[in-house]
Amino acid sequence: MKVLNDLLGYENLQLYQDDTMFSFTLDSILLARFINFNKRMTKIVDFGTNNGVIPLIISRYTTAAITGVEINSQAVVLAQENMSLNELNHQVKIVNDDIKVFAKKNIHGFDLVVCNPPFFEVGEKTKTRETNPLMVDARHETLINLAEIIQSASLCLNNKGVFVMVHRAQRTGEIIELFHQYHLVVKRLRFVYSKSKYEAKTVLIEGQKQGNKGVEILPALIAHNDDETYSDEILEFFRD
Repeated sequence: MKVLNDLLGYENLQLYQDDTMFSFTLDSILLARFINFNKRMTKIVDFGTNNGVIPLIISRYTTAAITGVEINSQAVVLAQENMSLNELNHQVKIVNDDIKVFAKKNIHGFDLVVCNPPFFEVGEKTKTRETNPLMVDARHETLINLAEIIQSASLCLNNKGVFVMVHRAQRTGEIIELFHQYHLVVKRLRFVYSKSKYEAKTVLIEGQKQGNKGVEILPALIAHNDDETYSDEILEFFRD
């Protein structure tokens, strides 16, 4: 069922979501707000854009041309509707394609690649058992794996271009190894915790194509207070 929602605290931003497909989570917000925009970023691509939530958010912080790539044709229609709804067709283009294929057609074509990928390996057990194939593909590496995502990002990036991704904290070592393999240098890291007493849940990571050595490890980001409400810092990310 397709439902129209306000996009959290972003004034005048709305989006359609379909409860039969993957809906956006806090990870998408944090990833979008983790990006350090600069004037050199004139062409941006969002891998696995789903309903287009990340292009919607980042359009508030950049005038760059944005492309959202999505393999699921149903999600593509939804993302295109969201761009029209928010009058962003002049800035955001939604492409129905496999990320791996798209990357080979757009070598050195972008200054920034953004991705909120499937977190789980094929066959890995999760707390939620998915039976809907669309949800399985969104959460598991059935159509593309971590190495293929990072390789595709590297192909798409110009020299000194930036790749920004959110992923499970426990896969950080694997991510760093793959960055090195595909000529991306880790430049910024930030771990996200559900609460201060828990282990890190996710990691926000930025890499630069053929970048110089040196990484900035940012302070821990705590998502929730003990009473389950969002922390003050998280609430700031919801404000336009």
